[in-house]
Amino acid sequence: MEETVKPFSKLYNLTKRAEKVGISDEDVLKEIFIDKIIPNKYQPRYEFDDDKIIELADSIKQNGLLQSITVRELDNGFYELIAGERRLRALRYLRLETTKAIVKELTDEQMATLALIENIQREELSPIEEAYAYQKLLEINNITQEELAKSLGKTQATVANKIRLLKLCPKVIDAISTKRITERHGRAMVKLDHTVQENILHQILTQNLNVIQTEKRVANYLDIKENNSKINSLNSNYDAQKIVSKFLKEISKLENQYGINLEKEEEEEMSSITLKIKIPRYKERK
Repeated sequence: MEETVKPFSKLYNLTKRAEKVGISDEDVLKEIFIDKIIPNKYQPRYEFDDDKIIELADSIKQNGLLQSITVRELDNGFYELIAGERRLRALRYLRLETTKAIVKELTDEQMATLALIENIQREELSPIEEAYAYQKLLEINNITQEELAKSLGKTQATVANKIRLLKLCPKVIDAISTKRITERHGRAMVKLDHTVQENILHQILTQNLNVIQTEKRVANYLDIKENNSKINSLNSNYDAQKIVSKFLKEISKLENQYGINLEKEEEEEMSSITLKIKIPRYKERK
C-alpha cells in the first residue's frame, strides 16, 4: 500500500531546507544568463528599497556574490527564481550578463513553499507581506494555522494575528505597508467595518494617535454600537398599535365580566396614541 505524505510533513521537510537555501547533493550550480531568469510568482515581498539594492550592487561589485541565487529550470529554456530577489535586482543593476545559480528540481507546490518560507525566515517582510505569505502557505499545503506555526517555530497566536490583518480595508493595509501606522494600530481596527476603519485611520493620521489612544477610540465605538444594537432590538419588537389592541381586549373582558359598557376614545398623534376610558363610579341599575 502506497504511503501518503501529509502536507505538514512536506512543509516541515521544506522548512529544514529553507533554513539555508544552499546547494545540496541533488542540486546543480550552473552559470546561466540573467535575462533568462523570470521572477517568482509566489514572491511575498511587494516593496523593495532601491537604495538598499544599490548598496548590495556596490557590495557585489567589490566582493562578488557571496551567496548564489536559487532557481529552478523551466521547460522553455528559462529559469524561475526561488530565492534571491534582491540579489537578482542588484545583478541586473550592474548589467551583468551571467551569474552562477543553484538549480533545484522542485514542483510548483515545493517551489512556492520554499520561496515563502525562505522570505519569512529572513525577517525582511512587512507585516502585510508576512500575512499574505502565511495565508498562501495555508492554501498551498492545506494545513491548519497550528501546524504552520509549529513548522515555522512560531506561536499560533503570532500566525493568527498576522493573518487577521488581511481583514482590514485596503486603505488601512496600505497605511501599514507604507509604515504610516503600525501593525498594532491595524490589529486594533480588525473588528470594525471597513467604513469605520477608514474613519479611525483618518483620526490616527490627522491627530497622531498612538496605539493606546486608537484602542480606546475603537473600544468606545464598539460600546456605542452594542448599546445601539440593544436599543434597536427592543424597538424592532415594539408596536404601539398592538399594545392598544391588547388593552382594548382586556377592557372588553372586564366589560363582559361586570356587564358594563365603557366609553372609549382613541386619539392618534405623530409621537403617541392616547386612549381615554371613562369608568362609571357606580353600575347603573336596569
